[in-house]
Amino acid sequence: AIENFGNSLPQEKVYLHFDNTSYYQGDHIWFQCYTVTSGLNRPTQLSKTLYVELLNPGGEIIAKQVLPIRNGRCHGDFPLNHLPFYSGFYEIRAYTKYMLNFGEETIFSRIFPVFDQPQEAGNFEEKSIQKYTVYKYPQKRESVKKAKKVNLKFYPEGGNLIEGVPSHVAFEATDAYGNPLELSGTVLDKGKNEILSFATTHNGRGVFIYTPAEKGSQAIVNLDDKKYRFDLPDPIPQGFVMHVDNLSSKDSLFVMVRRNDRTPAEELGLAVISRGNIFYYYQLDLEKSKVRFGIDKNDLPAGVSQVVLFDIAGRIVADRLVFAHNQVEQLSIHVRAEKETYQPFEPVELNFSIRNQSDKPVCTPLSVSVRDGMAEVEGRHTILTDLLLMSEIKGYVRHPSYYFESDDYEHRSALDQLLMVQGWRRYSWEYWSGTKPFELKYLPEQAIEVHGKVVTIGRRKPVPDVQVSSFLAKRGEDEASGNTYIDIFDTDSMGRFAFLSDITGKWNLVLSVTDKGKKKDHQIVLDRVFSPSPAKYQLAEMQVNVVGSDGTGEAYGSPVDADTTENFDYEKFIRAYEDSLKRLRMDEKVHHIEEVVVKAKKRSREKDIFDNRSKSIAYYDVASEIDDIRDNGKYINKDINDLLVSMNPDFRRSISRGEEYVTYKGRAPLFVINYVPTMRSSILDSIQHTILSLESIKSIYINEEIGIMNKYADPNIRGIDINKIYGCVVFIETHPEGKIPAKAGKGVRKTWLDGYSEVKEFYQPDYSALPKEEDYRRTLYWNPELIPDEEGNAKILFYNNSRCKKMKVSVETISTEGTIGSVHL
Repeated sequence: AIENFGNSLPQEKVYLHFDNTSYYQGDHIWFQCYTVTSGLNRPTQLSKTLYVELLNPGGEIIAKQVLPIRNGRCHGDFPLNHLPFYSGFYEIRAYTKYMLNFGEETIFSRIFPVFDQPQEAGNFEEKSIQKYTVYKYPQKRESVKKAKKVNLKFYPEGGNLIEGVPSHVAFEATDAYGNPLELSGTVLDKGKNEILSFATTHNGRGVFIYTPAEKGSQAIVNLDDKKYRFDLPDPIPQGFVMHVDNLSSKDSLFVMVRRNDRTPAEELGLAVISRGNIFYYYQLDLEKSKVRFGIDKNDLPAGVSQVVLFDIAGRIVADRLVFAHNQVEQLSIHVRAEKETYQPFEPVELNFSIRNQSDKPVCTPLSVSVRDGMAEVEGRHTILTDLLLMSEIKGYVRHPSYYFESDDYEHRSALDQLLMVQGWRRYSWEYWSGTKPFELKYLPEQAIEVHGKVVTIGRRKPVPDVQVSSFLAKRGEDEASGNTYIDIFDTDSMGRFAFLSDITGKWNLVLSVTDKGKKKDHQIVLDRVFSPSPAKYQLAEMQVNVVGSDGTGEAYGSPVDADTTENFDYEKFIRAYEDSLKRLRMDEKVHHIEEVVVKAKKRSREKDIFDNRSKSIAYYDVASEIDDIRDNGKYINKDINDLLVSMNPDFRRSISRGEEYVTYKGRAPLFVINYVPTMRSSILDSIQHTILSLESIKSIYINEEIGIMNKYADPNIRGIDINKIYGCVVFIETHPEGKIPAKAGKGVRKTWLDGYSEVKEFYQPDYSALPKEEDYRRTLYWNPELIPDEEGNAKILFYNNSRCKKMKVSVETISTEGTIGSVHL
């Protein structure tokens, strides 16, 4: 059963190659997706649909693409023009629905800094992230607190310390923000006697050998003339200790299993798992107190392997990760430029050649990015580091490419220490051994799939053997265009139904239920609320390094929590923020003067709407929100108050004098419809939002700005009182008259269906024809699939921007055999 689990349920991995290493407001994010099966890193033949999502600093999904996987590849883009927008660290994640069977941790996730637009156009040395802007958004991420000034954590090899048995103990020292500390210290027993000394060797990590005798041992370290004390993990009275030596030999793993005298002798099993397959399996007889043997690791594929020691019931006794330092087969990619430097607007030609290790040409498509290297944020990831290392572990790793620079003892030892402190395992031993039941919830999707069920209203009891009719129509097109599909299917014994389609773009979907030809007032619930939780940010990951032209770097950072700003220098960000406010006030004055011109009135209203949206803290597409609420199995009334409470936890229902109303953070919300100021004295104004049908509301923005409240509140209310009365402005934007969606009838569910996203093409200016104006493009060239010729050669042509002196080039690919190619210049 153990051997069959990995073979019968192979896993998928996703890697995204991005066009740049950081972004600014208004930029475009371009990406190429590589989806492989983990066994041989070959392009997946399982899933045909990939989900890529962009999340704001608060953890809300603000954009989503559904992409068709062909030969393991697909590509897409996200424009950073969403409103409201605040600078900060944004997350992009990618996954197939099948990947969710193995836990949300298995998905691809990457965090990017997104900066405010520079005050001076094209000055990308300015990297402004406003303090506390993460709080502008509703918070869906797990909050991260600043740690103590000095932190020291211990990781006994295999998991536990056993009394009287020598153990290798890895440790990791970090500061308040998760950055590594280089330090040394000593271990004292309960009687304050010094047992051993230790010191970090790489990135705040190290290893020492420790034989615990009793509880109460401590480690003492010195840093900046101060002493810090830390408790070591307490040993347990009996058990087994496993040591895996991956450093003494390049060809073998040496495994030693020990027990103390109080531990009964028993048979144990040991397995070595790599890329979802069992490579070795041993039965160990622990009659003696120590067993030692070697394992030939030449048969292990390059990458992370898991060594598991388990008992007769399949329970883990000890386990750890190791890295097989076998020669990683890579494709050789050469990039040649016609010139060393280029003038502004000059045409640029780059030539590529791709060969395998036998120096034979390879025709696999390449994803290519050429960037303006001015003040570029240092990139941390490549397809090599992600597929072989980062996809097998979790958490922040400082410079993962370091571990692939060399195969010498220093680098192998540093990687071994990294894997000793990692607690997450991609392959759950509990599932493999059968000690924990595995539920296959999602099969690999083969197209745009719709899964749902029919339930009774109220009790939500499944309704079997009824007919469900579906009607699909492309949005923006009439029925005469032919872009419509009609189908009829029956629910199964659990009231479930499903259908597949191969469509592109957004479609209107109407579902209805009939039983023996009669319409039935049942509820239709769609199974499409499966998005993973937003990633928990690591403080160390929220600090970026900007590489100068001389190879040196300057660190920038941004807090994610009020507690994280202590003792941290953000003066550059503060100055930039204050200057941007001054500039904004100046812009407003210019528009104020223009208001006396009749032609500028419309522009002024548009600018007001833009400002209201951009300074809001939340945006809701009402139709999408209502669908999500229903698909989560919740019932929603027909009034806006119920909708607000369901969408945002800061809204709460209250009852006073027998009347029900809604509050926002303890105060009243100011409802504004289509940006018309609300007159409190008008009975119609005060109740108008309650008589709107939910179908008539297009979108809602929540704004907490005092100035905005003053602008839209009744002018008869004193400014000093407005903040006491109102907690926010609820801007309601309605559909135009005549375009309000019709209300669904009895037993009918009106919704939409996202087909495959329509992919945009990267824009490249042609300065042989266009006038030469200021051009500050940061990404000069992007091609997700540059196809070499039969000789493995390819050529690209593009134009330089108006000032680039040093170009950065990144090229990545993976062949049909699973061979990785990656070059970053």
